[in-house]
Amino acid sequence: MTHMYKTTEGKDRKMKVLKVLKKIGKVLLIIVLVISMLLVVGLNYKTVLASHKNKDVIELAKSMDDINVPDNVKIFGLGEASHGAVEFQESKLDVLKILVEKHGFKAIVLEADFGDCLEANAYIQGGEGDAREIVNKMSFVIYHTQQMADLLDWMREYNQSVPEEECLRIYGFDMQNPDKGYAFLSDYMDKNGISGIDVSGIEYLLDENRQARLNKEQAQKVKDELSQIREAIESKAGNDFDFDTTCAVKVTQNIEVTVDYMMFEGINAEMSAFRDRAMAGNVSWILDLEKEIGSGKIMLAAHNGHIGKKGHNITLITTMGNELKNKYGDSYYCLGTDFFKGTFNSSVIRTSADDPYMRKNYYVTTADPMAYQAKYMEDKKFYLDFEDLSAENDKALYDLVHSNVTTGSVGEGFYGLGYLIHSSYRINIAPTELYDGMLFYYSISPIDPEFEA
Repeated sequence: MTHMYKTTEGKDRKMKVLKVLKKIGKVLLIIVLVISMLLVVGLNYKTVLASHKNKDVIELAKSMDDINVPDNVKIFGLGEASHGAVEFQESKLDVLKILVEKHGFKAIVLEADFGDCLEANAYIQGGEGDAREIVNKMSFVIYHTQQMADLLDWMREYNQSVPEEECLRIYGFDMQNPDKGYAFLSDYMDKNGISGIDVSGIEYLLDENRQARLNKEQAQKVKDELSQIREAIESKAGNDFDFDTTCAVKVTQNIEVTVDYMMFEGINAEMSAFRDRAMAGNVSWILDLEKEIGSGKIMLAAHNGHIGKKGHNITLITTMGNELKNKYGDSYYCLGTDFFKGTFNSSVIRTSADDPYMRKNYYVTTADPMAYQAKYMEDKKFYLDFEDLSAENDKALYDLVHSNVTTGSVGEGFYGLGYLIHSSYRINIAPTELYDGMLFYYSISPIDPEFEA
């Protein structure tokens, strides 16, 4: 009897323990659910707040065909909120057509190394090659797309339909990737009988197996060799400077700037500012050239962060757009872009040098209340010219674009948990501080670049 009593008592204790554990489990489950809900709300509350119809925006929205280009504008900068979206790559051609056909622009300048675009320019002038193969050889993988090939093919077809003096040109204003530029330079030297110059320093600079940074002596050697090449080109050409000769001289200068850029230790604000100033310098050089051989009007295509009139955060000392605005004033017009939601393609940020190069698609929302209004447009996109807005007649929208607004800004390089960190793909600043107008898209889709892993 005593044994049976103890057994029953033990079962009762176990039952009580199980009941307590069940209660604890329920409490923990509730806590987990509450935390999850808070995380979801925390991550998306701005998106929810932005997801409502705004009649003030809708009434003043314009189509892309209505893009306004004042007569005094000589440099038209088109931005992109992400390098990895089909819609933004297509906008390059869409806007270029408008600028060429309605406003007399004759050149587009990409966020790509100056040397990278020389083969592309030769192609659109009627040279041999295939557009897709040409873009696939560019240093930035973001350009290895059908959209960029379509851009080249349209320019080539346009040039075939007009006199030589009306032909379009394509340039690059960046200075990070000297390989293609030096290949052009070497070919130019061979064709023009320029030889006997020591180029061992340049070859070491471009050696893909080089791991060590250049020291000051090595950097100076590269510059000295480039200077000798430049002198030889100028001496050979005399006063007879054709387009290729002009570009060959520019390549020597651009690689010298690349060397200075490489001397920075680690990526920092000063390094970024150096690049943007160098790019602005290249834009000025290209504009001056186009004043001589074209219409003196050029279109830029780059990330929003480069074409904007100022940096979107205090860590940015300057931007290319800031430099151009200070120099050219109202002759520089910058058109930013944004989207409300969508998927973009980006390189995966590597955590170590041994990690392979990879690209993935990532989904984000920007919580941009203006971009949300594209949902109600027939083609899911629209244009706003901030200069057209009146503080009296369009007060609600005028106040909106002159106040801090959350918009998207995705660089080339992302990671899986990046969605949790809003600052990695959103900025918060008054749109009018950055741009003169904007193109808004409701959603974006990822590019599909070809590359070797």
